Amino acid sequence: MESNATVKTILKNDKEQEYKMYFIQYNSTGKAAEYRLVCNPQHAPLGGGIMPSFRNWKFLALVLVAVFSASLAGPVLAQHEIADYHAVMEQGVSSGMDSERLESLIARAQQRGVTPEQLESMVGPAYSLAENDLPYTSVLQKALEGMAKRVPAANIRMVTENMAGGITRAAEIVDPWMGRNEVRIMTASVAGDRGAGASAREFRNIFIENTSYAIQQETEEQTLRDFLDQAVTPGVIERNAIASVAAGLRALPEMPTTRDDPGTSVRLLVRALNAGFTPGEIQQLPDAFRSAQFHSELPADHVARGLDRQLGENIPAAHILENLFQGNVGGGPPGFTPPGLERRDERGEGRGRDRRPVTPPPFN
Repeated sequence: MESNATVKTILKNDKEQEYKMYFIQYNSTGKAAEYRLVCNPQHAPLGGGIMPSFRNWKFLALVLVAVFSASLAGPVLAQHEIADYHAVMEQGVSSGMDSERLESLIARAQQRGVTPEQLESMVGPAYSLAENDLPYTSVLQKALEGMAKRVPAANIRMVTENMAGGITRAAEIVDPWMGRNEVRIMTASVAGDRGAGASAREFRNIFIENTSYAIQQETEEQTLRDFLDQAVTPGVIERNAIASVAAGLRALPEMPTTRDDPGTSVRLLVRALNAGFTPGEIQQLPDAFRSAQFHSELPADHVARGLDRQLGENIPAAHILENLFQGNVGGGPPGFTPPGLERRDERGEGRGRDRRPVTPPPFN
């Protein structure tokens, strides 16, 4: 709770002075209540939303003391709440969470009128993640977003609990893969001045977050394992392209073929990795694929075959993406579709999908 008081003296003429005091109280929800006291020795007007004027400054002082005392009555309860918020902070820090993130979370909770008990319920799943050395920041961020939108605490708890479950399952997929010798070599090679340990931890968190996202999008866990196993190719290892592998893991659930034919999505992404696609180019593949579907009016399996063909012809990644965004499935002249890819009787299927731009957005 915060209070401000301002006294203003207005000289109207040689004989008349008016004193105004503004007292503003901010309560725990961030809302302001304003009290205005006016003293005019010559006049004592009433109405207009202004309290009566005071001729006697001693009487005014007593009124001000009463107002300030009323404003300070709340902190007795606020101090109790602050102790409870502090307990939430201590529990999080002891679990291994970052204190600055927790402070931001608690500040938002106080602004939104979220009680310490409700806050603890929302972020409880993040405590468990931190205690098990798993990434928890996305869970805290989701809690912040929920409070900003004034989502009920029980609903936020349900979402954060679901996210934490996905992260735990993701770690069971990623950790054995990160332990492979080829993967350790790649992470050590890109470590730079940070050290191999810091690099491995950073990539582990990225892979777990991306795998968790794929799980939330209902991608089969075996599909994720297949992609990771097949992504560790000699070409990927030689280029230390572990960041591109992480991008492929994120792109996998977005590929239009993943739901009905996950093996095709895995094959296309692995071929893109072998073709030297950067992380930004990998991230563009799902949108480029959908754009090719829309503009060519071909079904997904035909677009996949066209993309497969382009990947096999050593066409630069930027050109492949440009072809797809423009609906050039086969990679030849504009409007050309190689024999075997065109089946006009199936054109128009999936036409209702969201429209995509003709040219790709800039890469990251």
